[in-house]
Amino acid sequence: MPYGDPKTGYEERIHPALQAVEDVAGPLVVVGHSVSSGYAALVAEAKPGSLLVHLCPRLGPFPPPSDAPDTFRKDFPFPPRNESGAMVWDTDRAIDAMYPRLPPETGRALAERLRPAAPPAGEYPLAGHPDVPTVLVYATDDEIFEPAWERFMARELLGIEPIEIPGGHFPMVEHPEALAELLDRLAREHAALA
Repeated sequence: MPYGDPKTGYEERIHPALQAVEDVAGPLVVVGHSVSSGYAALVAEAKPGSLLVHLCPRLGPFPPPSDAPDTFRKDFPFPPRNESGAMVWDTDRAIDAMYPRLPPETGRALAERLRPAAPPAGEYPLAGHPDVPTVLVYATDDEIFEPAWERFMARELLGIEPIEIPGGHFPMVEHPEALAELLDRLAREHAALA
């Protein structure tokens, strides 16, 4: 996805994902992690019958109700933005902020792969969250998002009970087997209902 190009809109950014699943038949599980939650919602809506899984989500395109708790952990050190508006992480600061729970070599490898992230051009194409089967999974020790906010958004915005998992913001790295088991269970449950 061309996250770093401030000239690309939502449709251009989800195009690679839609191409990747265009020949998939049957139930599909679309997982959107962190800031990709809004993009994942668009992909799930474009593929009828999909299950949408928000994993440690930002849910940025969906305004929270007015009485929502704080979204972000207090004092989370967001990176500066460059001249085009993209956030650009310094490797060592990214390790300290986002990957402290991981082995140092893993944290460094992930931080070195980070690319600038610019907001998309244009408005979000949906008026609200799509009406698709949805699950929200949040981590108890997420380094970025407040668990209270994640629980609130699941219940108040999405009308669902969230699933709590242990660990930080990157369960796919910290606990990949447990996350795979959870996603497999959700996929099987969704397929049984389809």
